[in-house]
Amino acid sequence: MNIKVSPSIMCCRIEEYKPYLKLFENVQLDSVHFDIMDGTYVKNVMLGTPVYKDIKRLCSLPVDVHIMSFRPEEYMEYYDIQPGDRISFHPETTAQPYKLLQTIREKGCKAGLVLNPGTPIAYLEECIDLIDYVTLMTVNPGFAGQKMVPDAPQKIHRVRKLLDAYGKDIDIVVDGNTTMENSKIMRDAGANAFVVGTSSIIRGLDTFEDMYKAYVQALEE
Repeated sequence: MNIKVSPSIMCCRIEEYKPYLKLFENVQLDSVHFDIMDGTYVKNVMLGTPVYKDIKRLCSLPVDVHIMSFRPEEYMEYYDIQPGDRISFHPETTAQPYKLLQTIREKGCKAGLVLNPGTPIAYLEECIDLIDYVTLMTVNPGFAGQKMVPDAPQKIHRVRKLLDAYGKDIDIVVDGNTTMENSKIMRDAGANAFVVGTSSIIRGLDTFEDMYKAYVQALEE
């Protein structure tokens, strides 16, 4: 299994952005996870356009933009998300999810759907040929530091089974409480890409590289 890791920049202190981004490049991470929250769809607000632009200026890794906002098509244009990055959104937040997936791909970005714990996986079937990856929220979206919902492994398994049935060999990204213990359970259920934060490896600049290597090694066993 090709294990991919995407650290959430919102879990880093602002003064640590630059050194963390350099570390992310040094270990050749898959991408940098970037959350956009509107304060309405989820009761939190972050991250702004200057942060996205700074990441693009300071780092060569792709940015995995997760839009947790109503009318995600407006945010995509407002942030001027660049070709080569990835954009995922929650299908219930827009009137035309199929059209938005088309627009994302036309922009030269990879397109993903994000499913909350209570969101039906049937959304995937209706857009199956336009999806480059699936993100499964293993906590309720909006805040870091939550515990994994109990039925997350079962949902990961059901999504992997659905993708296999359609012959879709794409990433299942898991986002939320990706501790080492939980990540192994998620991997066994079918996930291969992990959004990580303070519950796993974002705990200090001096420990990041060692914790990253241990995390990946454990998941590849």
